[in-house]
Amino acid sequence: MTLLHQKKWIVPVGICVLAFGGLQFFRPTVENPPVTGDLTAPAPVKEILQKACYDCHSNETRLKWFDHISPGIWLVASDVQHARGAMNFSNWDKLSKDQQKAKLFESLNQATFGTMPPAQYTALHPSAKLTAQDIAVLKEYLATQIPKTEPTPQRAATADNQFATWTHGAAANDVQPSPNGIDYIADYKNWETISSSDRPDTGTMKIITGNDIAIKAVREHKTNPWPDGAILAKLQYEASADANGTVHNGVFKQVGFMVKDSKKYSKTQGWGYAKWNGTKLEQPYKDASFATECVNCHAPMHDSDFVFTNGIDFSAGPLGAPSKSDLVNKAASLPKTPLFDTHGWKVITSFTDRSHGTTYMLFGNDSAAQAARAGQTTYPQGAVLSLVAWKSAEDENWFGATVPGALQSVEQVTFSTEHPTYDRYDGPALNKAPADPAAADARVAYIVQQRASIMP
Repeated sequence: MTLLHQKKWIVPVGICVLAFGGLQFFRPTVENPPVTGDLTAPAPVKEILQKACYDCHSNETRLKWFDHISPGIWLVASDVQHARGAMNFSNWDKLSKDQQKAKLFESLNQATFGTMPPAQYTALHPSAKLTAQDIAVLKEYLATQIPKTEPTPQRAATADNQFATWTHGAAANDVQPSPNGIDYIADYKNWETISSSDRPDTGTMKIITGNDIAIKAVREHKTNPWPDGAILAKLQYEASADANGTVHNGVFKQVGFMVKDSKKYSKTQGWGYAKWNGTKLEQPYKDASFATECVNCHAPMHDSDFVFTNGIDFSAGPLGAPSKSDLVNKAASLPKTPLFDTHGWKVITSFTDRSHGTTYMLFGNDSAAQAARAGQTTYPQGAVLSLVAWKSAEDENWFGATVPGALQSVEQVTFSTEHPTYDRYDGPALNKAPADPAAADARVAYIVQQRASIMP
């Protein structure tokens, strides 16, 4: 390089050096406020969380020397502030017991799918990486945090009162839209079903329904990505155990929507989120910033279009194990059969026999669903009830949860005569079972007594 060329580089390089040096005098600081109440956990669990989480999710942040250099410190400070806002182990005492447990299960889910700690963080802080053994230790610990759902008279009474109020037609008035502009969609209860979920970790049960676009996507196995216009509704209930140990949908907690519009909601991964609480459908959020929490929770599902649920195809049939390529729960899907038409089935309720590992969903045609939701104890002529049973399967997308697995049976009650007609179809192919009048009467009585889940 000639002297002339060298001189040409001296000025710009000098400016860059001066600018870089000047930046070091203008940078944020990362303060460590006092710890008000730290997480209490066994030493092995605490050590794992401290190495992988505490530098961002606590008031005990320890920065490396290179973290202090501008402009990187600006990103570090922003990340720490955001992380502490999402979850702060140093303020653990400010969360309720249920909130603490929910945060831990969410953290495990994020770690299992490699979302946390972030790859860009572990690239510079390799000691924060979680190993398979670390994940196993966390799972073993959280498995001990899943409470057994016991019959509770007080909870049952609350659910009874809520159900009575709902069936008497008391509807919420002036339901406010979500702060991001999404309106409440009352017709979700008449949409067809996507799936259900049993969440012992949070003591909740869920039913997921979808609009016509979403259901069409499931049937065509085109849910990755979901098409624009698809809407998923998630109903959440307090889990309520009966005297036999079967867990039902108890008190209605909330209904939420995921609305797919890749352009309108591009800043939130193509999905618009909304939620309403209780039968009064109260709006829990003050502004649209709530979507950040939704995005963070769904981040581990980036390879599944940010949706946790693998939908059940009620018209295609069991085709093998669930596939990540189309996100359809093939093992739980129902075969096409001339014996009954699943199109238009409306979900009435869902429940789980945890002791036998069986998941149930009760469906009805229009007249059956209408009667059940009105709290009627008898069904009109033409009503049809279909109780579907699956082997409960571990939810591969959420530790501790179960979803419908292998299809076991469909029991159908048809009210076309003075005495209801009962039919049973068994196995993945739904072969019709031999008639047994005595057993049929008992099963009809059992199916008819199932109470509708509240859907305001």
